[in-house]
Amino acid sequence: HDIFAMKIFSLGKDNWARTRPTREGVGFLAISLFVGFAAINTGNNLLYLTFGIMMSFVVASGILSMIDLSRIEVSMKQTGDVFAMTPAPLRITLVNKKGLLPSYSLTVEIDDKSAYVPHIPAGASRTVTLNHLFTGRGYNAPPPARVSTRFPFGFFKKWIKADLGDERILVYPKIENVDPGSEGVREKYGEWEVEKSGIGDDLRSIKEFAEGDNPRLIHWKTTARTGRLMVKEMEDSESPGAVIEFNPETDERRLEHQISRLASLVVELLKRGFEVEFVAPDRTFSPARIGRSPRPVLAYLALFGK
Repeated sequence: HDIFAMKIFSLGKDNWARTRPTREGVGFLAISLFVGFAAINTGNNLLYLTFGIMMSFVVASGILSMIDLSRIEVSMKQTGDVFAMTPAPLRITLVNKKGLLPSYSLTVEIDDKSAYVPHIPAGASRTVTLNHLFTGRGYNAPPPARVSTRFPFGFFKKWIKADLGDERILVYPKIENVDPGSEGVREKYGEWEVEKSGIGDDLRSIKEFAEGDNPRLIHWKTTARTGRLMVKEMEDSESPGAVIEFNPETDERRLEHQISRLASLVVELLKRGFEVEFVAPDRTFSPARIGRSPRPVLAYLALFGK
């Protein structure tokens, strides 16, 4: 029935459903075969009838489970920044595209993680969250996922490969616990113990508004003139600062460790209120460009050498 259903149903990524009997299903099939042999040996009509009913359950199970999995559209969305070797929550949305029929007892599986969806009405959607561990930095393909069901009788587990799309996920380098005092960071001004005291009175520059900037510092005249949201960058003479120089290692293994340590250092310093300048071999990330968010440097390090 799988080959026939493949031609008339939309079944996931490759339009194909796999089937495996459950423990209950193996027991049911064994009893069915026993009844069938008994009917042949005895010629008892009641046993033939019982065997036929049991086989009809098997056929109905295959057809109903195929309908249950048909026209289920699966999509994925990351819920925040993704770091290598750190479980990342992924939002998986299932949409039942069938016009009239609901779907029951679906399970979404990624790696060894699974989430159960008891019911999706026709035309409705359900969203679950599953964690996935990306092992390498840079752009990663969506993880393999599948949708399975044991509907209606639990005798068989049927599953399809989920199509999560071709959009790649940017994975930042692994973040570790670091001590900024031991990382060879050259101080520009201030002491490590100095906390950020607030916004100064002197205007340093005007830059385009970025995530994390203070909305109170929007420069409305420049915004009106350029048509883009611009923000004032103020001097703060009491803010601590650091310069981080990236001199890439030639050994691939040591380079990966170096990138992870530098990314961790940038995150930790910004968390402590430092203004960070990141000097790379081919570009420099000024404190004005980095601001309060490490994402520009993290994206650069994630794709370095890729």
